[in-house]
Amino acid sequence: MSNSEALNEEPDDTVTNAATDRSAAKLEKLLAAAAALMARQGYGQTTIRDVARETGFSLAGMYYYFKNKEDLLYQIQHRTFSALLAEQEQRAEADGEPEQRLRDLVQNHLSYFVRHFNELKVCTFELQTLQGGRYREIEGLRRRYFQCLARIIGAITGVTGKQAETDPVIRHHTLFVFGMLNWIFMWFDPDRDEPAEKLGDQMVALILNGLGAGSGS
Repeated sequence: MSNSEALNEEPDDTVTNAATDRSAAKLEKLLAAAAALMARQGYGQTTIRDVARETGFSLAGMYYYFKNKEDLLYQIQHRTFSALLAEQEQRAEADGEPEQRLRDLVQNHLSYFVRHFNELKVCTFELQTLQGGRYREIEGLRRRYFQCLARIIGAITGVTGKQAETDPVIRHHTLFVFGMLNWIFMWFDPDRDEPAEKLGDQMVALILNGLGAGSGS
């Protein structure tokens, strides 16, 4: 093969995809380690150097993936909210009664929490830390999640369509539910508490029927 032929040869997709997969796996490792550090010691006390030390990456290698510490936090929040939102919107649009869709959303949120405890803790505590365009982008994802849940609660209470997203009572009810979901990491103990599906049943029973619902079993 001549040099000109070699230069004009198409890149091997298998090699390219493998390199992309390796890069994605390294990024996931870095984000998971950073989320664990931030969940344990706080965003303000965590440095890029800490994450490099925890993962065995060089400091220069860290800056290949992140521009700075705020970019690292942004990527944790964006990946966490985007993945959760995609799952929740799919469930919200499924066929079925709104009560069942509410149960599906609550149970899946709790299941996602169990799998991504550190990431959701960081997202909850550091909601206001991002600035400018990064903050607005994450805020947009959070707003979509709010609207997703508000429409289901509206359907249960007879308020449908766009009205459910602006009705003040629906807003309060939706925020009550998010209050239960977002702060579960303050008390959840996998060795003591029931699995996510059971907790979800209990939460939904409380939401739909009040304290008179009992255990929801």
